[in-house]
Amino acid sequence: MSNQTYTPNEEPHQRKSQAFKIWIPTLVLLVFALFLIFQENQNSSPKNADIPTPMPGSQSALETLLYTQLPELVADAGHSAWSLDEVQFNEDYTQALLWMAENDEEVGDIIAREPEIVLAIWDPTNQLWQLHQVSDEDFSQIFMESDFKESEIASRFFPDADPKAGPAGPVYGGYKLPWAGGLTKRLTWSVAHSSCNPQYYCNHAFDFADGGMFDVVAAKGGFVYHWRDTCRNGNSGCANSITLEDRTTTPWTYQIYLHLAQDSIPAALKVTGAYVSQGQFIGKADDTGVSTGHHLHFMVVEKTTLDSCRYYCFGKAVDITFQDVSINWHAGTQGGRPRLEAEARWYGGQGQKNYISGNVSKELPYKIILFPIYKNSSK
Repeated sequence: MSNQTYTPNEEPHQRKSQAFKIWIPTLVLLVFALFLIFQENQNSSPKNADIPTPMPGSQSALETLLYTQLPELVADAGHSAWSLDEVQFNEDYTQALLWMAENDEEVGDIIAREPEIVLAIWDPTNQLWQLHQVSDEDFSQIFMESDFKESEIASRFFPDADPKAGPAGPVYGGYKLPWAGGLTKRLTWSVAHSSCNPQYYCNHAFDFADGGMFDVVAAKGGFVYHWRDTCRNGNSGCANSITLEDRTTTPWTYQIYLHLAQDSIPAALKVTGAYVSQGQFIGKADDTGVSTGHHLHFMVVEKTTLDSCRYYCFGKAVDITFQDVSINWHAGTQGGRPRLEAEARWYGGQGQKNYISGNVSKELPYKIILFPIYKNSSK
């Protein structure tokens, strides 16, 4: 067999050197690193704070200055992801109550729960707005000296409470999630709750949402102690609620259901002392009062910290467990505690977003009517 030689029509491509092979992925990693740095800078930029700016001429000079300075002030406080949900000014526009909502990265909208409360006070000496966050230890004292001290929101601030006492206390059980069994709702806030002051007053409160209004049922049996459902739906300055007194605990405890819809509490329950069984319908969740969207705020407080219930009842939330929640289990009460994944990473335990209720009403689906029996006297 003769040897044959093949001569190509063009020179073959030269093989890439090993140095070239190493340089390409290095360049890719460098570009990726620069992208991450850019994204990080973008995320921490004050411009990410969603602060609406009213049309020129529609506000005072101080109001305009607040909107101008707010993004940087919010970023300095470490909350560049906040959105301004609502702002309320005093008469001379030297004080403002800001409702800051946290954005939901998954759906691109604000999270339906109670807002982070910020009190802004104009500092004429430095020509700056000073922000006081509800998490500040002295927030209640400052708020009660402001022009908003008579507003309904003041019900959740306790200047006389010990700021260092903490949420420690007994654990109460026997509760079930406050909506009909078999349905799923989303937890939007629990142990990280910070819409009251001292902040530990809300550590054991829960916010549940469903994307709209939904039926609320009693988490546990009790007697009607306080109610109001005359506030129009969506009224941020007026909160509907119902509070049930639980006489099976020592001391007596009070289940507080906040942000209900107008005229949604059954007429039979608008009676002090009326008994409500576990799983019984008590109203519809809306977004009345201090709320960034349709949700239910649920908490249980002891009589020792229960306030006067001037507008709605409030106090220091106690640690409770739900029989239909399996995570963060408490053996003594045979129940678990709802918690978000982000909260679990910070506070410990387990976390999840969605929860299925096992709260089945023990009420009969019909009413028994007894008719009188008359004896025939003609016989």
